[in-house]
Amino acid sequence: MLSEQTIKDIVTLPSFGKQAAILSRHLKEPLADASQDLIIELIEHRLKSWTDLQVEAAIFRSLPELQWRVVYARKDVERRAWHSEKVEADKAAMLKLTIPPDPHNEAEIEEAISRANQILHNSQSREWVKSVLLHGKEQTMIDFGQTNRQFQAKLHKMTIYLTQHRKDIDK
Repeated sequence: MLSEQTIKDIVTLPSFGKQAAILSRHLKEPLADASQDLIIELIEHRLKSWTDLQVEAAIFRSLPELQWRVVYARKDVERRAWHSEKVEADKAAMLKLTIPPDPHNEAEIEEAISRANQILHNSQSREWVKSVLLHGKEQTMIDFGQTNRQFQAKLHKMTIYLTQHRKDIDK
């Protein structure tokens, strides 16, 4: 673990300040938050194997290896933040597809379950559709032991099947 003085020395490096400013701009967050994210990444990942003495020597000599570690620590933080934003956006997009009918209109839900039961012959599929309509995505995934990918695949197949066979019931 690095000493408090070593951490202060790292924070005063010109390359640290520059990378913190870039991180702040890219993630659209205050400079103080970006600096904190960057120093945590450096301590916990990029300088984990370095001793306090090695870091102080690198600072004193202005070693490029330390400067590169600062740069790649910034890139690691950015990559993790952007990945997490992408995952959240994907989740939001998927949830838009699986929002059940108005939960306050039970008659509409019961009618949808009844129509699905008329079309589907497999009892497990009937139960799955009923669960999605009554409880939503998360609870259905838990009840049926499904991953997000399995749920999405099943939802896609069910939607296609029910849409194609709806005309048989509408007659």
